[in-house]
Amino acid sequence: ELSIGQQQRVAAARALIGQPELVIADEPTSALDFDAREAFLQLLFAECRAAGASLLFVSHDQSLAPLFDRSLSLAELNRATRPQEA
Repeated sequence: ELSIGQQQRVAAARALIGQPELVIADEPTSALDFDAREAFLQLLFAECRAAGASLLFVSHDQSLAPLFDRSLSLAELNRATRPQEA
């Protein structure tokens, strides 16, 4: 049996095995406490860097936004896909 944090790390490792160019992580830290979240994020960032992979990280936790080069809210994304009104 694995803890939630261990399961998250296994999922990250599995995602990186094939050296993908893009890793999509959908709410990977939602069930983690602060310490486990920090450890997981450090590991995820390091492994993506080592693999040369881009990371698309989806989260409701706005406090994580400063950790990334770029962030978009769902509202911004929705505006980007709507046709412009005349």
